[in-house]
Amino acid sequence: MSVSPPRSRSHVSIPFAKSRDRSTFTAYLALIVLFILGSSCSQSVVRAADPQADPSAAGLRDAITTITSQSRYAQSTWGYSVMDLTTGEVLLAEADEKMFVPGSILKAYSTATVLNAYTHEYRFRTPVYRTGPIDQGVLDGHLILVATGDFSFGLRDRPDDTLAFNSAPEIDHNYADTGLPGPAILKDSDPLAALDELAAQVRAAGIRAIKGDVIIDDRLFETFREWPDGIISPIWINENVLDITLRTTASGRVAIDWRPKTAAYKVEAGKLKVVSKDAQTVLKTRLVEPGTVEISGQIAAGEKPLLQIWQIPNPADFARTAFIEALRRAEVTVGASTTGRNPVRLLPSATAYSEESKVAEHVSPPLAEFTKVIMKVSYNRGADLMLCLVAVKAGSRNCLAGIAEVTKTLVELGVPIESTFLFDGAGSDERDRTTPAAMTAFLRAVSGESYGETFRQGLPILGVDGTLAMNQQDSPAAGHVFAKTGSRIAGTPNDRVLITGLTHVGYIDAKSGRRLVHAVMLRDVPLASIEDLSATEDDLGAIEAIIQQGF
Repeated sequence: MSVSPPRSRSHVSIPFAKSRDRSTFTAYLALIVLFILGSSCSQSVVRAADPQADPSAAGLRDAITTITSQSRYAQSTWGYSVMDLTTGEVLLAEADEKMFVPGSILKAYSTATVLNAYTHEYRFRTPVYRTGPIDQGVLDGHLILVATGDFSFGLRDRPDDTLAFNSAPEIDHNYADTGLPGPAILKDSDPLAALDELAAQVRAAGIRAIKGDVIIDDRLFETFREWPDGIISPIWINENVLDITLRTTASGRVAIDWRPKTAAYKVEAGKLKVVSKDAQTVLKTRLVEPGTVEISGQIAAGEKPLLQIWQIPNPADFARTAFIEALRRAEVTVGASTTGRNPVRLLPSATAYSEESKVAEHVSPPLAEFTKVIMKVSYNRGADLMLCLVAVKAGSRNCLAGIAEVTKTLVELGVPIESTFLFDGAGSDERDRTTPAAMTAFLRAVSGESYGETFRQGLPILGVDGTLAMNQQDSPAAGHVFAKTGSRIAGTPNDRVLITGLTHVGYIDAKSGRRLVHAVMLRDVPLASIEDLSATEDDLGAIEAIIQQGF
């Protein structure tokens, strides 16, 4: 079976992908990731009249209008809402009841809902059970790892009980298949860490050999394959991707490495050539036969390695192989075949597990750390997973049921139901809609919830970290704006590019000490160059800086 990489990256719409010239398409993807990460060519700060010259609402509006009235926005629509967090007074508003394409700010809705359902202190506890007795170190039965939806599962776990993430200009490995150079793999991370930990516990429980099979119980919810960003499964090993690193050598060859290395997959070069350093890198990754992933195309000569990712098509099968190998590293003999399908037919009833039969357990950092990663790096599949988890909490194994749970939470928080339409958890569906007024009402209500401060601290910080690390670094507003970013970009078959949605929403600690909530939304911006792209992202940060300095 041939499996393509995820159809779109964070908040990106590419309906013309099959018909485009591949080199142009790759360059276009690289452009998008620069945009997602907030990389800025101009590094501008507030490019408008100083709002302190006229601190009234009218003066602030004029300062914002200096930005929104630029010629590149002649065909575009702006909307914004600024509200006093304490009183709920609307301080500034423009088209705040109009619907916009939200992009990844929709992750704010998903993460708040899962924090509400599970609490910010919830931890994923992934157990391993035995189904038979242990006689002189031999398990006369099966060993079962029960998946619980822990997307890190050791990969991002740090000794201080937090999860690691990359901030701009570094990219997260989930965005690495654009061909952009630069760090993408987390430093000091180990995709097999949780499996090795569990295997060591199995050995410590007295099991030296397993007569039966090794099975992954992934029945928490039905593995979901219908959202734009790829497969959502209860079991995650390296976030269910292969990280494939390519490096050109002095001899004109391409060295290939990948992780995690298991018997499930090997990576080989197909028709892969090295071209001049000024040429375009164009790569294609595909499954050519069971267990063999092939990379073909051309790679520009250079010293920096490139990271590609390939999404695992059957996460439970992959996890089973990786767990068997971890058990063998721990000196536990496994007689079952290392590769092959996960034998779900051998699973007992989900109610058959008991504490007496539990032989190992991996405990994650708190859920607050997972929602932080989702919002800081704008992790699409992580946000979609949150919908699956809230569906489970509501008693359903169908991830789509999570959308109803998010909608229910929004209504309870005072968001008018007619203002918001959700089709996924990440904001990757072009049909998603919300309004600036809905977002500010939501943000103010969230601040009063038990998870409110956790939610706030999980947002990217202007000029400091996450997707906002490179925006307004030199502005006095840096460090005082906590905001989720979102964007969606579409291109035509003849290479014209349009921003269909660009959004920032969150909290502002104003210069005066006043606390604000805000939403700034923009739609339908034609783009001519990467300079226009980064300048547009900068403009939203500049508006936030005006608000922060003006109140």
